[in-house]
Amino acid sequence: MEGVLKVSMRLFNKRNDIRYYQVGVYDDDWNKVPFVVMGGKIINVEYLETKNFDVYIQSKSRKKVRYICTMSKTLQDGKTKTLLKSRICSKVK
Repeated sequence: MEGVLKVSMRLFNKRNDIRYYQVGVYDDDWNKVPFVVMGGKIINVEYLETKNFDVYIQSKSRKKVRYICTMSKTLQDGKTKTLLKSRICSKVK
């Protein structure tokens, strides 16, 4: 598609307590950069599963993008709270 860049990513879930990860795209100062992930920005990845996904960014934002990150998410059940969240980032050159 003209005017859009595609970045292919792979996510492996090694945490038994996590099933969902949120994708984020950031610049050098950790400001959010607009993007799209087909199927949504929150991805279901079961324990020990690998999931491939594509991130789409406008060509005009190309020079701004520095990091593509995933952050672990938990479902709110009203009884438990997450004690540890993780954010894993890939640096874009």
